[in-house]
Amino acid sequence: MWLGISGVGSIVVISTFLLISGVPARLLPSTSNWKAADVTSLLTVIGCWVAVMVPLDLLGGFLLPNRSRPGTVKVTRFLSQWIRGVFVQAAAFLLFSLFVLVLGRWLGLMGAAIGVFCIAVLLIAFQLHVARLVAKLPMLVGGQRAELAAIDSAVKRVSELGYKPRPILVLKHHDTGFTGGIVGLPGMESIIIPSCALNALNADQLTAMVARRLEAIQSGARTRGVLFSLCWVTFGFVVSASLPNARVISVAGLAMTACGFTIWTFLGLLILPTLSRQSAYAIDRKVVQQGVLSGSLQEAVQTMDQMQDDEPSRSKFIEAIFHPVPSAANRGLESKRTLPIAWHAARMTLFLSWACAGMLVRAVHCNAGRPELWVMLPTD
Repeated sequence: MWLGISGVGSIVVISTFLLISGVPARLLPSTSNWKAADVTSLLTVIGCWVAVMVPLDLLGGFLLPNRSRPGTVKVTRFLSQWIRGVFVQAAAFLLFSLFVLVLGRWLGLMGAAIGVFCIAVLLIAFQLHVARLVAKLPMLVGGQRAELAAIDSAVKRVSELGYKPRPILVLKHHDTGFTGGIVGLPGMESIIIPSCALNALNADQLTAMVARRLEAIQSGARTRGVLFSLCWVTFGFVVSASLPNARVISVAGLAMTACGFTIWTFLGLLILPTLSRQSAYAIDRKVVQQGVLSGSLQEAVQTMDQMQDDEPSRSKFIEAIFHPVPSAANRGLESKRTLPIAWHAARMTLFLSWACAGMLVRAVHCNAGRPELWVMLPTD
């Protein structure tokens, strides 16, 4: 958590300083005419951000995991994954920035905003592909019969509970914090299960995990979360591009917009976790009403928590600010009368901020230095 506070806090302070001082507006190209310097300047900005992230990545992806669980992360594996992830993400940020700049110079702010929205929609549609580009994440295929049999059994059980089956994919991973999730546009969703769950969870617990994700889809909570995140990112971009010296027709203006968008994203980190937690509580309650064993659900939650934060309980204040996924101790079923408003909205917003070259996308405590979690952030 302190790593996340330090990373997010540092980037927000730097962005605020740059926004107030106007340094990017003075140092970067401010013309609306295309020049080779546009690309080199964007590369320089992205390179500076990567450099700022290096100590955070080293701490979050290598030093702290090995301090907590010695030998967990090998230096060669960390470096290979980190280099691959940084290269893919930097290339995406460069392409997205150039696309927004093209539309901004052609159609102004409205055109740039449409561009951001379209990029975000494509990110939702191809989230699985982007995740596998960034961190490989091989798919479990027909050779692992025992593991796939467990999935088939879970699908049969949830069908008996009244849930409509969806495509389920199992991804192999090294990071124990990888939770999978739901990918794809609304109506075309696939459920991603982490390979670790097949060995760590028994049949009832795996059924509870699959049922929760099907409930998130069928209740509309996942769709609302996606739509909310789309609106949050697009509106935030428009607000940020309307700040002094922030424009969408020059590299300098786009850099200033990115600084403003960083502050907007920070506000989201404070506000949106509450929506995500409410949906988690509501989905827990609903799947138990559908027939999932409450004991198995709680055991699954505890087991997955041990492989992630290993923080079964935390204060309400800390959870309200930093954790969109409720702690195991706070997942009580009888006292939570909430609605599944917008499932996974907080962390989906972080992923969609790729469309604006968001600088906080991998500075939060749950994924700093961990490329397998840069695209599919941990979820309940």
